[in-house]
Amino acid sequence: MLKKIKLVNAKQISEKAIMQFRNEFLSAGEHSINGSRGLHNYDNYNDWIWLVKECEKPDNHLLGVQANTYFAIRENDSKIVGCIELRTSLNDELRRIGGHIGYSVLPTERRKGYATEILRLMLIEAEKIGLDKVLLTCDVDNMGSIMTIEDNGGILERQEPFTCGDELYYKYWVNCVRDKEA
Repeated sequence: MLKKIKLVNAKQISEKAIMQFRNEFLSAGEHSINGSRGLHNYDNYNDWIWLVKECEKPDNHLLGVQANTYFAIRENDSKIVGCIELRTSLNDELRRIGGHIGYSVLPTERRKGYATEILRLMLIEAEKIGLDKVLLTCDVDNMGSIMTIEDNGGILERQEPFTCGDELYYKYWVNCVRDKEA
């Protein structure tokens, strides 16, 4: 059964908890943590949190778009189960690959519904900042992300994957504005 989670801005979480989250990913043999603003590349927390803070600035020169990084915290034990990043606008690169939102769930916490809930919560945040819909991309063979996006109302933009380098991706659009009656 899915335990209740909440999204917390990365700046509000302890260094110890964030680095433990990072190390769990790396120990599982994963080399990338989508939606973490590149946490997997940083042994030094201070360097990473500086990047997170810089990318939150609307006029940052690192990305060219504002990006806010959050962690999904399970409320009953305060464990970080995932992360998600919201990019408030798109540049050419993000229109091609990446989109508005990237996310990951700890390998030990997958297949429990957390990704679907994390994305649902972020769609609420996206609506609050004025986005009507968001672009998400995922590997064509990532069934977990495909199901997560489609469970949140994602509409495949193209019936065929598009190529970015050697990788194949799907592009989905997801409405942030939900029927208030539902």
